[in-house]
Amino acid sequence: MRDALAELSDEKRKLIGKYRLVPKDINGKIYWVRRFGNRPDHPYATQRALRNCHIIELVFSFYDLCVAKMTYFKNNFADYIPCKNNYRVGQMEECEPWDMEILVQRETGIVIDLRNLAEISDIEVFKEMCKWLESRLNEADACSRKVMGL
Repeated sequence: MRDALAELSDEKRKLIGKYRLVPKDINGKIYWVRRFGNRPDHPYATQRALRNCHIIELVFSFYDLCVAKMTYFKNNFADYIPCKNNYRVGQMEECEPWDMEILVQRETGIVIDLRNLAEISDIEVFKEMCKWLESRLNEADACSRKVMGL
């Protein structure tokens, strides 16, 4: 099972380390699971998913986010900064995508906590959020063009 880790990218190995996952054979497939002493193992992803999926898709799946959310933020990732909360200093800091807990829209500073994003279960509410995010981004872009005299 050491080969399972060796065939993954560095950032995916870091993601596995963050969640303290270990490989486990379940019905002939390798799953990456988190072991707890007092409850059943929690499977996070198959080896195939870790090998084939984009890091954003993996992080979003670890937060139990739906495909629509994964797709939207993967397609618009350039508009966002991956961040995490640093409790030692009491503020957010930029981080690598594998370590993100929060997304910050670059132009507006709008903060999206992945835990809060997971609470949205109605696709229409999510679509409205996307429209709102895009409108704020367009407003910020228009303001910057106006300031620059374009």
